[in-house]
Amino acid sequence: METPDFKRVIRGYDPEAVDQAWTETDRQLSESNAAHKELRLQINSLREQNAEWENRLKQYEQIDRDMRDALLSAQRIANQVKDEATKQADELLQSARNESETLLSEATRISESMEMEIETKFNDKRMEILQIEEQIKGLAEQKTELQTRVDQVIRYLEMAKELFTSEQDTNEKL
Repeated sequence: METPDFKRVIRGYDPEAVDQAWTETDRQLSESNAAHKELRLQINSLREQNAEWENRLKQYEQIDRDMRDALLSAQRIANQVKDEATKQADELLQSARNESETLLSEATRISESMEMEIETKFNDKRMEILQIEEQIKGLAEQKTELQTRVDQVIRYLEMAKELFTSEQDTNEKL
């Protein structure tokens, strides 16, 4: 904002020039206030998005914990099935041993299949979490950029305030 150059008249500055300068300063201040308000709205929106992503991350972390618990349960169940099959195989005749070995092989295959499926889901969720973390990082960068813009607007407003105050002091001295 430029400092207005007022022409002197008989009793001080030209009233029309002063009124025009005040009108221009008021317009610029209104524009700055509107820009500042828009930036504040954007910051609030980004804060809301950040909170939403944090909630999603917490949900994914809970899913991760649940999947780990499920994997441990599946491993315990598989171990129990294996132990029971081994006990029965020891107690039965040779033909019963062959049948129990078949059941044990099937249980192992199912367990491995479940482990692979759970591992695949776990890796998928891990990738989703990494993507979310990248999005959060991007939002944080946007937030920093917006904060820089807000700081610039605040500095401009402070400069305008100083100019306004110095003009008032000059006018009061006259």
